[in-house]
Amino acid sequence: MKFWVLIILCLIQGLTEFLPVSSSGHLLLFENIFQISGNLLLLNLFLHLATLLAVVIVYRKIIWNLIKKPFQPLTYKLIVSTLITLVFAFSYEIFDVDKYVSKIYGFCFILTAILLFSAYKFQKKASVIKVGEISYKSACVVGLVQGFAVLPGISRSGSTISALLLCGNDDSQSAEFSFLLSLPIILGGFIFELIKIDDFSGVFEMISPLMCVFAFVFTFFVSVISLKITLKMLKNRKFNYFAIYLLLVGVIAIVLSFT
Repeated sequence: MKFWVLIILCLIQGLTEFLPVSSSGHLLLFENIFQISGNLLLLNLFLHLATLLAVVIVYRKIIWNLIKKPFQPLTYKLIVSTLITLVFAFSYEIFDVDKYVSKIYGFCFILTAILLFSAYKFQKKASVIKVGEISYKSACVVGLVQGFAVLPGISRSGSTISALLLCGNDDSQSAEFSFLLSLPIILGGFIFELIKIDDFSGVFEMISPLMCVFAFVFTFFVSVISLKITLKMLKNRKFNYFAIYLLLVGVIAIVLSFT
């Protein structure tokens, strides 16, 4: 793999994992535009671990509190959301949805755009002031929405935060819950994909171990910056600006899918 390609893949993952634009959708779009083929599984695992570490660093105080006091409402609600999402994740594997994503991910971009626009157009008055006060109903809804976000093009952060806003939750607390919820999902996905590797020699065909380490470190720093930008934009109520961008990207992806 050429170094400039690696840099772009790291930037895409780091920036788009937290911005409401779908990292997996952008990676697929980039791979289609530049006709990148080969085994990128190991690289993708390293990139996702880097974004996971970024969440841990930014939300270290809340996470440490959950570790010290695991038996609290916030923990239970995160578990409920995660379990609902896992049902969709396993269904995704059972029905081998991968073979369809190259044709539908453009429409998924557009669906994310609709969700972002709807979140601010129809947002209920916020009644939740602490992340632990998010209701079990909201936890179930966000778990359901996150389940659909396994599809490239549907932004995990964009869809989950939008769902929480529509349920009447505060902007900052919606973001907190969404990003905390990403931890078990990213970690679970990492473990699941790692188990699927039956020949580790093949994963180094496209990228060397040293390049994987570089990708991890670079993506981590980009992810921290991206997460802070996302939180600032959400606070300033500019999150839905990405809806226009996603509509354009969706159209481009659809054209590429059928040409």
